[in-house]
Amino acid sequence: MLPPRPVTSWQPPIDFDVLGKGIYAQGAEEGMLERIFERIEPTTRFCVEFGASDGLRNSNTALLLRERGWSGVLIEGSDYRFGRLREHFGDAPNVRVVQAMVQSTNVESTFVEAGVPEDLDLLSIDVDGNDYWIWRAIERFRPKVVVIEYNPYYEPPRRWVMKENPAHEWDGSTYYGASLESLYWLGQAKGYELVCCDRQGNNAFFVERSHYQRFGIEDNRPQVLYRPAMYKVRFVGNNTFVTGHPYRFGPGEEI
Repeated sequence: MLPPRPVTSWQPPIDFDVLGKGIYAQGAEEGMLERIFERIEPTTRFCVEFGASDGLRNSNTALLLRERGWSGVLIEGSDYRFGRLREHFGDAPNVRVVQAMVQSTNVESTFVEAGVPEDLDLLSIDVDGNDYWIWRAIERFRPKVVVIEYNPYYEPPRRWVMKENPAHEWDGSTYYGASLESLYWLGQAKGYELVCCDRQGNNAFFVERSHYQRFGIEDNRPQVLYRPAMYKVRFVGNNTFVTGHPYRFGPGEEI
């Protein structure tokens, strides 16, 4: 009689590139998160997103909050965008909207005041600037999954992080955020593993290390999972043109 097979949580790898554009997200982020949470069972079904903008356009959490029964906190600093966010979610019993300029110095106190549980399932970070520094400052709260915008103009293995600047406002240029390589090593230090990037070159997806084996990924180095900037693709006749943000140099750190 053969001995029973050992129980394992390993599964074949997911082909995230086959997923199409979502309803609210900028690209395929909604489908990617759905696939991720098929491997990682949500427990609190709670998410946080900042900057949340109006809560609907380019949102990684709107589908979960509006159609999947999740609860969450949406944080936005802009007066205009927060006004639209409040219009869209202000009466929703499962969502708390907060106006705040999130920085490394106030992110955890902002979460506490907003009633965020320490074991939330999803954190989405997109502030077009100090993203790296804010994630680095989060210690008390432990999301299972982190989605964070990376700067695709610094290809692996280049380490580059925008110098922390609380007054930073994105001007539409290439000066923002951090390279995928730098975010990868930050994730390593915090106990997170990179599992994918969306094919437009916007967001990197990290999961707690204890769940990583469930994704069947043999090599998750940034050089393997990196996607270049493809979010400004134009088709003219039979020709395809890829444009991007205008280049701007600014102070940074190679960490």
